[in-house]
Amino acid sequence: MKNSKLFSRISYVFTFLLLASISAACSNSTSGEEEEQEPIGFVIYEGDNELVSQNIRGEVTGSITVESTSSAGLRIAFIDEAAEVFTPEKDEHSLQFQTTDGDGSISIAQDNASEPFLFTVTGESAGSATFTFQLLHVGSPEFESAAISVTVTSSN
Repeated sequence: MKNSKLFSRISYVFTFLLLASISAACSNSTSGEEEEQEPIGFVIYEGDNELVSQNIRGEVTGSITVESTSSAGLRIAFIDEAAEVFTPEKDEHSLQFQTTDGDGSISIAQDNASEPFLFTVTGESAGSATFTFQLLHVGSPEFESAAISVTVTSSN
């Protein structure tokens, strides 16, 4: 009888230690890894000024104005589910733009490959136009913007 109680207690202690070590291993397995923030919105800045944003509901506010034959240097940052603004890892992410001319036209360029979230919008002809962009993660789309309005004014 003593042997069975002793065996039962040893089994209980062993099971407890095994479960405790598995639990500790699982909780430590992600402690050194950062979770990647998932973009669900964006902000476009000119310098420190916020020009356009898309909130977590997909609503776009603001617009970009540029003079015909002039360019605006802009920067994109992203908004995650916690409404925090962040910039993704530039080694794994890039942007792809698509412009749509209205009664005006624009072009978009990314001149600095080492800074993928900087770009320029150039007014080609006066009027309005739009653009969209995709955030690519290792070549696959991770986020797609709604249409962003651009007004191109006449140069004087």
